[in-house]
Amino acid sequence: MKLIGILGCGWLGTKLATKLNSLKWNVKVTKTSTEGAIALGELGLDSYRITLSEDSLNGDLEFFDNLDQLIISIPPKRGLIESFSKKINFLIDTLKLKNKTRIIFLSSTSVYGKKEGVFNESSLLFPDTDSSLQLEAAEKMIKKLPNPTVIIRLGGLIGDDRNPIFVLHKKVIPNPEGVVNFIHQIDAVNGIFKLLTASEVEGVFNLVSPHHPKRKNYYLEMAKKYSLSAPKFNEQDSILDRLIEAKKIEEITDFNYQVDNLLI
Repeated sequence: MKLIGILGCGWLGTKLATKLNSLKWNVKVTKTSTEGAIALGELGLDSYRITLSEDSLNGDLEFFDNLDQLIISIPPKRGLIESFSKKINFLIDTLKLKNKTRIIFLSSTSVYGKKEGVFNESSLLFPDTDSSLQLEAAEKMIKKLPNPTVIIRLGGLIGDDRNPIFVLHKKVIPNPEGVVNFIHQIDAVNGIFKLLTASEVEGVFNLVSPHHPKRKNYYLEMAKKYSLSAPKFNEQDSILDRLIEAKKIEEITDFNYQVDNLLI
């Protein structure tokens, strides 16, 4: 069985790791704190503590030994965004992983920017925030590696315990007539898993639900679902019609989206 490493095992990575573990895959995971690593260990995962900065990589570095595939799941952090691409660059330079180690980098559809239109994996990128600019820079570094690489651009992550409505129900939501570009945790995990199993595949893949309800409809339904106060909307806001397509993974692999209605 191939050995998989998940560098940065947060909300999504933990769900993926437990799935791999249940299927008897060999998987190693990391957190930046000892407490976090212990918590993952209590879930039955082979956990390590790793800290990464612009100029240092510390902790249980044996995590990187003999990996067949490495999933890099480290999002830019608020307040430290400008150092993100430098961290990724330092990681790549320091590890000098064996050329056969396949790298899977979890990015975001935010790299397409807030522009009108339909975007897919072949579209030009228009990053317009600090974090999306850093992700674009990191993607470029990953693509230059001699290793086989996959870049996964995730839509907005949602799940039973994670949804923007938990914060937005108290705010005025812009662009009510625009559509959502979200991915449910179930489909995110299964999509990454499918790309792990398709070990010959390389390139860029979007992971976004094919269901794109209007933002107003979506957030009103979610407020009801979670028994929250109904949010307000900026009805005078101009419409930004932005839709992210993610059909490529279904064309290249036998993956199919399971959550085909985000309003449920």
